[in-house]
Amino acid sequence: MRRTLAVARAEWIHNLRDPRSLFVILALPVLLLLLYGYGINYDLRDITFAVYDLDDSEVSRDIIQSFIQSGYFKLTEVITDDRRVRDLLDGNRVVFVLVLPPNLQGALGAGRPADVQVLINGVETTRASAAQGYIDAALARYSQTLIADYARRQGISPPQPLTVHSTILYNPGLSSSSFIVPGLIAILVAILSALLTSTAIVREREWGSFETLVTSPVQAPNIMIGKILPYVAIAFVDVLLSVLTGVLVFHVVPVGSVALLLGVSFLYLLASLATGILFSTVARTQQLAILVAMLSTLLPTILLSGFVFPIRSMPLPLRIVSQFLPPTHFLIIIRSIYLKAGGLAVLWPQVLILALFAFVLVTLAAKRFKKRL
Repeated sequence: MRRTLAVARAEWIHNLRDPRSLFVILALPVLLLLLYGYGINYDLRDITFAVYDLDDSEVSRDIIQSFIQSGYFKLTEVITDDRRVRDLLDGNRVVFVLVLPPNLQGALGAGRPADVQVLINGVETTRASAAQGYIDAALARYSQTLIADYARRQGISPPQPLTVHSTILYNPGLSSSSFIVPGLIAILVAILSALLTSTAIVREREWGSFETLVTSPVQAPNIMIGKILPYVAIAFVDVLLSVLTGVLVFHVVPVGSVALLLGVSFLYLLASLATGILFSTVARTQQLAILVAMLSTLLPTILLSGFVFPIRSMPLPLRIVSQFLPPTHFLIIIRSIYLKAGGLAVLWPQVLILALFAFVLVTLAAKRFKKRL
């Protein structure tokens, strides 16, 4: 243990001698969390639309007002020339154009069906699909109102629609921040932790101090653990700063056990830091080590961990690959703690997998490291 702590002390002194880099290491996750936390937003508000009203009747104006008063739509323009429809959609100025046909009020007043056309800009498929759901719901509500009014005018009881009472659990407001911020913490910590240790060994080779390690009585496992320990403390501070930023800026507070969150984060940090150490034992230059660490953590953790795309929607080969990524399991844990108040009784399989990842990666790094020039 004394030898391990001596290596850790030397690595810590190296970091203290470069306070600017240490400041960047601590400030970068907070800056990235702010940037992506505000930049990534799945909430749809103020969906811009234009209206081409060919009827100009009381009914058509009621339909337009029902869209505006819903709180989800923002009317930007009332079109008087059909050529303007293509201009608005081609220029991405609106999400959709609502076309109300002539004689709309007459058809509805006579009890005949009337067609309403909606032209949706489908370039951004996610936004277009979500907008279509909002549009269908708004038109369905207005249709129910028309049916009830017509039935009353005819002196008959209006048909009773199916009443649905939905209860949204865990994230009642469907806030994107509550879903995105915990995921960002997991992704940023994985990437930064791997980058922190990716130069720990190869740097010794480039600086000519590797000979000292080779001739010292310190064994390879002691060197590996000693190299990781200072960065565990630094990365743990990153976790605390990220959680605090989520609370103060985005008002995303973990509803579950904070102690469990920090304990599991420790295992996750060990796995991520050991990944960087492993790259450092393979690469011959610091630039190559940083590049390999970045490419090996950035794309897989974002695309295959379930942060952006649901794993269940991926092809089978990618679902299998995703299970070999520590962020995949940590994302389940951190989102469960943040949103569901999940405890160890539920999350123990993922915690066990993270512990296994940490043990295997540290062991591989120690085995890969050879005390020879």
